[in-house]
Amino acid sequence: MGWVNWSRKPAAENGDQGRLVGVDLNASRARAAVGRADRRRAVLLDEPHVDLPLAVSLERRAPEIGRPGVNLIRRLPHLVCANYLPLLGQSQEWASGRHRLDSSTALLLAVEKIRSACAAYEGLAFALPPYLTLTQVTKAVQVIQKTKLKLIGTAQSALAMAGEYGPQLLHNEPPAGTPETTWVVPLHRPSQAPSMANVLILDADDYAMTGTIVRVDIEHARVVATATWPRSSIRAWKDRLLDALADRCVRLCRRDPRDSAEAEQALYEQIDDALERLRHGQKVALTVRAAHWYQDLVQQQEDFDGYCATLLRQTVDGVRELVNSASLSEPPRAVWLTNDAGRLPGLTVAVHQNMAERTSVSVLPPEAVAGAAAALAERWKLGELPRVHLDTTIPLPPRPPETKGQPAKQSGIRK
Repeated sequence: MGWVNWSRKPAAENGDQGRLVGVDLNASRARAAVGRADRRRAVLLDEPHVDLPLAVSLERRAPEIGRPGVNLIRRLPHLVCANYLPLLGQSQEWASGRHRLDSSTALLLAVEKIRSACAAYEGLAFALPPYLTLTQVTKAVQVIQKTKLKLIGTAQSALAMAGEYGPQLLHNEPPAGTPETTWVVPLHRPSQAPSMANVLILDADDYAMTGTIVRVDIEHARVVATATWPRSSIRAWKDRLLDALADRCVRLCRRDPRDSAEAEQALYEQIDDALERLRHGQKVALTVRAAHWYQDLVQQQEDFDGYCATLLRQTVDGVRELVNSASLSEPPRAVWLTNDAGRLPGLTVAVHQNMAERTSVSVLPPEAVAGAAAALAERWKLGELPRVHLDTTIPLPPRPPETKGQPAKQSGIRK
């Protein structure tokens, strides 16, 4: 458990608990949620949008955080500061005209935006990616404190989720809020609740795919092993999809959208929506439009799966190596994919096919990580957790007793 110094504050009154926000911050974006698990809702960080992209545009007189930066990623990439969170504490600089940004000043812009959106709330807790070192976490905390944001605590994102959903894992239930259509029921279910279980948590952002194995027992959740795969980042998947779609366009009409910065940017911006639609079984039609021509690209789920076959293989190989290196006494009880990882083409099915039959596979809802951070914020305010960055172990909250005659609900589908 790594120690990060921040000012100690007394435990809050119970009336403050509904006013605490959890922020899921990674290299791609920030996402926030407020409230308890049964009444949790997203906070609009970039109104009217839920997510705040962390890309910074250097095109105008003042740097702009959010979608202005995303809108330049393919059109004017030299005017974008992005993927800077993993570089905290390093000397890399983004420069354009009179603008000079390093990772800390770029993060400061993001935190200012988050502070403005969450000004009405009592306090915030941050869930941070597993690949950040303790020194980088300390740097991030210092940046957050510069904005006078009401910081309550920080935790490693995978550990935060294990702290929130660990009791459900021990009772053979899917994480709260997980849609039944994204929970793969294991072929062999244990007859009684185990006293200990391992869970593999997969997350992805523009910097890397991360895998974290957490051991959950009745009292604690502990990180067993973690791995980072930069070659399987969301950015790598999007680059592959963009190239494949452009090649498809060339085959259809002999024109390449990559020859036009505007056309390439427009195609790039359609990929997120396409991933979401394909995940729900819908076919998509992407439109490539240049100054003097256009082309529609109709795509199915199997098309995207085929484009990303190489990325799928290397990701599954990394997952298999991580599980083997952890020397577990039994296979993971469950695999949890965050919403960002679960929407990558073919990944959920590939992971399921390469895990033991007794392992369940779940794709968590979009606000799962932020919601777990919000739950930790309540526990920090009540004095239940140490005032440190939680990165190795966390005590589990007590599970409320079940009503007699009402066993825990079991749900799911078999794939």
